[in-house]
Amino acid sequence: MCEDSCIIKQTTVSFGKQMRTPRLRQNPLLSPLNDLLGTESNVRLLRVLSLAAAPLSATELAKRAELGRTGVYPALAALEHAGIVEFTGAGSQRHVQFRRQHPLARALRELFVAEAGRFDSLVDALRALFAGMSARPVAAWMDRPSEGGEGDLTIELHLVGAPDALGPMTDELHERMGAVERKHGVQVAVHGLTRSEIPHLAKGREDGLSDVVLLDGVPPTTLVGAAKRGKVVSPARSHARQDQQARRLALAVATKLRWDPGLLTDMERHVERRMKKASAGERRELQEWSRLLSTMSVARLRRFLVEDGERATRLRQTLPALQVLTDAERAAVDACTTDDEVVKLVRAR
Repeated sequence: MCEDSCIIKQTTVSFGKQMRTPRLRQNPLLSPLNDLLGTESNVRLLRVLSLAAAPLSATELAKRAELGRTGVYPALAALEHAGIVEFTGAGSQRHVQFRRQHPLARALRELFVAEAGRFDSLVDALRALFAGMSARPVAAWMDRPSEGGEGDLTIELHLVGAPDALGPMTDELHERMGAVERKHGVQVAVHGLTRSEIPHLAKGREDGLSDVVLLDGVPPTTLVGAAKRGKVVSPARSHARQDQQARRLALAVATKLRWDPGLLTDMERHVERRMKKASAGERRELQEWSRLLSTMSVARLRRFLVEDGERATRLRQTLPALQVLTDAERAAVDACTTDDEVVKLVRAR
């Protein structure tokens, strides 16, 4: 026992020595990433700025990077000195932007784009699993990774089905999950639930199952309400609820586009990124989106997003524009019951 403790102690001491600041500073011309990515604050700021469609105020930048405003300025000063960011405007109109002329700008942006696409790619892969299953669940979702703390790479996935179908669905999902786990470097814990278990699960969570990533079927909050009223959600109502939810999300995006047409660029980039990893069926949908985004004016696109036609309804199921909605906005829109509520919600943010 003492021997194990000594080994652990020695390892800890050795690791601590490795983490100390090096005594000799390397030449920033030869090793510029030391300065650019040397602190977590720098990484957070560069992540936001490299992906932003327009210059940002320090207040907005601090908000998006989840940093204290007082801590933003020293980090920005260091990044400006390194030449990777620059300020525009003057006084209260002073904004900061990613300096794309820097020799490492393209490589850094591609790194953050790949990082941002990792989670989207995982979600797409999980949704594709359900699309190919012999029997579909009433609902399936994964818990959204939480910020803060160390966390791990284990995904908690829940699916809801009839008691007699739950076992076979869970077994099939386990058999198909291995390829996804290996490709994305995660572990997926699958939890099968019946409808009667949903209210109890929701009661034990602060978000009441509202802040989850939907993978298939209806949102779990729908099942919570149905269970409390003693009602069963039919497949027809399930699809109708999904169409309604997709349309309201599209309305939220259309409203944001009115105030910030530059978001169209973000949508196009999101489509390009997903296209590289999409299945054959999804790729066809994304190619159609790509054509629409490159040919439609912003005004025409805003109208198309909320149209009731077959094409608009179908394409909303692979809506790339969700990328321009924050997690909080998605959850808030899902809770809305009318179009007016959606518009007022987006305008207030």
